[in-house]
Amino acid sequence: MKKYILFRIRSMQMGGVPKVLIDIIENLDKEKFVPLVMMDLRQGELVKNLPQSARVIFLTQGREEMGTCQPLLFFRLAFRYLKLKGYRFFPGLLKKKVGVTPDIEVSITHSSLPALVRSPFKNSRKISWFHTDLEHHHSFSQGKRIAEMMKRCHTNVFVCRSILLNMEKHLNMKIRNTVCIYNMFNKKQILSKAAENIRDEYEKTIMKKEHLFVSVGRLCFQKGYDQLITTHAELIREGFVHHIAVVGNGPDYDDLKKAVLKYGVEDSFFLLGSKENPYPYIHAADYYIQPSRYEAYPLAVGEALVLNKPLISTDAGGVSEFITHRGNGYLTSFTKESLKEGIISFLTKPELVEQIIRGQQDFDCESYNRKIQRRIDLLFIGTLQDNKE
Repeated sequence: MKKYILFRIRSMQMGGVPKVLIDIIENLDKEKFVPLVMMDLRQGELVKNLPQSARVIFLTQGREEMGTCQPLLFFRLAFRYLKLKGYRFFPGLLKKKVGVTPDIEVSITHSSLPALVRSPFKNSRKISWFHTDLEHHHSFSQGKRIAEMMKRCHTNVFVCRSILLNMEKHLNMKIRNTVCIYNMFNKKQILSKAAENIRDEYEKTIMKKEHLFVSVGRLCFQKGYDQLITTHAELIREGFVHHIAVVGNGPDYDDLKKAVLKYGVEDSFFLLGSKENPYPYIHAADYYIQPSRYEAYPLAVGEALVLNKPLISTDAGGVSEFITHRGNGYLTSFTKESLKEGIISFLTKPELVEQIIRGQQDFDCESYNRKIQRRIDLLFIGTLQDNKE
């Protein structure tokens, strides 16, 4: 008999976690499992990318469905808030909403963990999936509360070893029933989408710039683009000709735009906004760069690896678990001096860049994905346990 798996997620807005969810569902054994996706909000560009095999359940409207009329918007947002609160305080309402009894429930992000442990489906096997370096996102007391909820899960999945170790160190405690499952990379899809054309004429001009670095990420404190701008500006003043284009949007867009103007690098540092398909931009660039302050297991770095693009990344989170310094990438610390050293090395040492390109060709994406898929299969069957303590 097939098992129902209920995946819980807030929305499907552009980002790494929704992409991971899509990959998991696409590769599920359809002879064994029936996927259900329960979204708090009917919201996000990636909703349409969910596989047809998944039944999608929405608890309430998304922001884009509410229009722009301010008085109406206020009441609609208030109603949405109350509706979500109703599901929180009366989780039994979900039984009617879902319509079936899931055998397995998965909070694909830790933000869905509270709802998972309150689930009305008392006999389901509960799995939390952790994509976050907790030390940088939550206080000690919040972290303790998360850890207590994780004790009520049958299995806690971490997307890399480093964020598990950081969490245990930060909280000074051992997390029970943990497994490490890296993110997969859909090589066929990445290569296919990378071959698509960039349609915007202005952006085409940018992508032809000399010594072009591209980065893909949310414009927020975590990603370190503020420091990348100052690093870039210093290098330009020192005579190192290069250009940087960032694909992504986020809360820091206005501040970063002001910084670009402040340092006078508007002709060499470009904020291109969010793109549903960022791969043609990575493909067209000379290099990839990820200047993050902290990370978990960054999809964009792996996608640059799949595209055989010489890359620079800060040694954050799980990056060093699949990128080796001067092997298939160049690792830096999160300092201006270290980032400058990496960029200068790429600009002045073509033999190093060629060495990294050759090193990337040793990455067997198909074998890598098969190993991960095997671990996911064992997870849902219920026989995968790395650490039971």
